[in-house]
Amino acid sequence: MKTDTPGKGKPPRLLILDDEAMTGETIARIADFDGFDARYITSPTAFFEEACRWHPDILALDLLMPEMDGVEVMAELARLGCRARLIITSGVGSRVLDAAARSAREHGLDIVGVIAKPFSAAALRELLHRAIESRETADRSPAERTPPREVNVEDLEEALTLGQIHLAYQPKVRCRTGTIVGFEALARWQHPQLGFIPPDVFIPLAEVHGLIDRLTLQVTEQALDWLAEISSDTTARRVGQHVLQDILLSLNISACSLGNVALFDAILQRCREYGIPSKRIVLELTETSAMQDATTSLDTLTRLRLQGFQLSIDDFGTGYSSMVQLVRLPFTEIKVDKHFVMTANDSEESRAVIRSVVELGRSLGLSTTAEGVEDRETLDYLDKLKCDLAQGYLISRPLPPDEILGWFIAREAQREERRLAALAGMDLLDTPAEARFDRLTRLARRLFGVSTAFISLLDRDRQWFKSRQGLDVVETSRDIAFCHKTLERDEMMVVPDTHTHPVFHDYCGVIGAPFIRFYAGRPLYLPGGEKVGTLCLVDPVPRSFGEKDAELLDDLASMVESELALSTSDGLDPCTGLLNQKSFREQAEATCQLCRRLGLPMALVSARLEELPTINKLFGREAGDRQLQDLAHLMEEVDEDADLTGRYRATEITALLMGADLDKARQIGERLYQAVVRHNVNQTPDQASLSPSIRVAELPPDEGPFEQRLEEAWQFHSVVEAE
Repeated sequence: MKTDTPGKGKPPRLLILDDEAMTGETIARIADFDGFDARYITSPTAFFEEACRWHPDILALDLLMPEMDGVEVMAELARLGCRARLIITSGVGSRVLDAAARSAREHGLDIVGVIAKPFSAAALRELLHRAIESRETADRSPAERTPPREVNVEDLEEALTLGQIHLAYQPKVRCRTGTIVGFEALARWQHPQLGFIPPDVFIPLAEVHGLIDRLTLQVTEQALDWLAEISSDTTARRVGQHVLQDILLSLNISACSLGNVALFDAILQRCREYGIPSKRIVLELTETSAMQDATTSLDTLTRLRLQGFQLSIDDFGTGYSSMVQLVRLPFTEIKVDKHFVMTANDSEESRAVIRSVVELGRSLGLSTTAEGVEDRETLDYLDKLKCDLAQGYLISRPLPPDEILGWFIAREAQREERRLAALAGMDLLDTPAEARFDRLTRLARRLFGVSTAFISLLDRDRQWFKSRQGLDVVETSRDIAFCHKTLERDEMMVVPDTHTHPVFHDYCGVIGAPFIRFYAGRPLYLPGGEKVGTLCLVDPVPRSFGEKDAELLDDLASMVESELALSTSDGLDPCTGLLNQKSFREQAEATCQLCRRLGLPMALVSARLEELPTINKLFGREAGDRQLQDLAHLMEEVDEDADLTGRYRATEITALLMGADLDKARQIGERLYQAVVRHNVNQTPDQASLSPSIRVAELPPDEGPFEQRLEEAWQFHSVVEAE
């Protein structure tokens, strides 16, 4: 039994089996409206006869029927050699639908998806169009897909001798940002007479006949040669980016090769010959192969990790490996099997598996990769789970070597336009300085002891400084910006000494003013993953920058991102212009965590207008608002050293100081008291005087939420009174 591939001008054929004639007719009408040639049948016997006679392209099958259930129908379709794409419809529960879909795949049927009754017309249309979407072999007739005879070991030996095995490379990108991280090398065999030979045919053949190590070494040599070329300085200059110089290369390793120490020694030697660090190579093993011989796997994988290779456990979730064994083996990456990823939109069971694998990877400190990503909805779901990497047709099909640079350049251009659109949508470019950003650059400059700290936003042709400390210029050309290079990658970029750096040693800002010797920059992300700028540290002398420094800069950058997520007015109190209650609490909590990381105390100064409700009642709301505004203005005048100032409660203005003690807070409190006295002297008799209750407190760097610790600290607070 076979079906024809839809040709040009010929509508795709849909054959429906449903014992409810009304349901079948409804599906047919929806399909007809969308340009399908649809027929519905209520009897399984007539259905098989029509399928063999009419050769439909798509079958829609109900599971619950009195004459023959859907599972029996699928078994018979498989026996008949059905090539049509299958859609399962039923009113049974989702787990039964998922099980039926798995049963169809186990029978070798080409299932598009499942849809639960009652379903919407839109959902049905989506499945129908998914069924006719072109795939890599969609334009080939069944005769073209089937070689004239079976391939044999002599064919494979000849292919290895003549170099007929070539490679395609499928990109892997970060789920959050879309930044390219690496490629997986995939073996391809186009036989001169037999045509395309699938990997799942010739790789088992190589394993059975002892050719797998020879095949693996050929693949490795081809892939390393390609990696060396695409990572070269010449390529970096051509594409205008250096990100390709750090990309990873994933190579698949057969279970049969795990015990062959000589093979891995040869791979390591090839890496050295090409000048490629072994840390850029990811060796992928399937879950089943890694668990076949736990002792051999442990020895071999440990040795490979000692040599610097990264290790990935592929198709995770399809085997039945022991969790203890997984923890014992030194993997660096878990790859979620594509079956679960490709069915994530339709299967709660698949989503549960993906969640579990991602959480497992995070708990073990492993990178997680989802393969088989074919639509934006799935990618967004993976990003929400904080899955690290994605691979699949949504990003790109496997590409021949000569197409990769063109694909990369075109894709980066599209990503840049999306980034610029997101930057423009913030409405921050060329706006005046804002205290919410300036306090963070002041804090960064003080904590790191550098000469300059700034927040840069990277526009099309320039970098513009939203906030800057120790820097006179407002903007620079983009092509001389360190931050331009920082945004090529997703990680923090640190240059301890620019004079010894291969890229920056001759930059104009290094050999001329401001004579940069040290740079550290952390990309700033919007909630959608767009990188719009950086939080940067600059100094005229070389500096070391350790892990704790990186954690601190990351914390500060996260605080900047919280501000970027807000518009200019969001998060501000409309009455006082300070942070509103919600934003102040959130920022205070982040500052509290920062102090705890650094082991620094915090001091607070609070001014409360306890009589504000009475003033509102006697003089009107405008008078009460004016008192709040005056108090906020006075607080800002006297607390220039404060790291955070906001409206903590309806009647209370609070300033927070990092690394300050009670004496420092008391000094500010006393200055505030004197400022209030001077303010009241200038008031007219018909105006209410300011009479805030001023108190100060110190918070040691202890554990616990900010508000809880603050309430505890107020129990031991000091009240500022007139001398």
